[in-house]
Amino acid sequence: MSALGAKSEAALRAAMTRLLDGRPERTDGALTVANLAREAGVSRATANRAVGLLAEFRAAEARQRRSSPRTLKERVRALEAELRVVRGAEIAELRGLARTLAQHIQVLTLQVADRDAVIAGLQDELDRSREAKVVPLRRPPRDDAN
Repeated sequence: MSALGAKSEAALRAAMTRLLDGRPERTDGALTVANLAREAGVSRATANRAVGLLAEFRAAEARQRRSSPRTLKERVRALEAELRVVRGAEIAELRGLARTLAQHIQVLTLQVADRDAVIAGLQDELDRSREAKVVPLRRPPRDDAN
């Protein structure tokens, strides 16, 4: 009988791989047994029963610690490449947004020009109507007898 179920062991191995590769999903990525258990979604007690797996994990953690400058440089390079990709996508999105906003500004400018032309026409019409002589129409007197 195994001290650990197959499902728990598979979860711990997957979590160990993620942590060692620097791709944690549920933790801060620190290489600790507590994080390994949390990352795997198992209890700390379950993780402690996986003696062989914990030995592998601690050995891999020690190797990473010894080779950390190289590993960190590689990680920095990978993150910088990822950042360039993300920035490129953001810049493309912002350029598209700027084009859309420029088109909106152009439409609004044309609408303002049309409105100004209508206002000028109405003002001219008002000026002409002030110059005209208005003759009031008189109504014939009403006959109250009817």
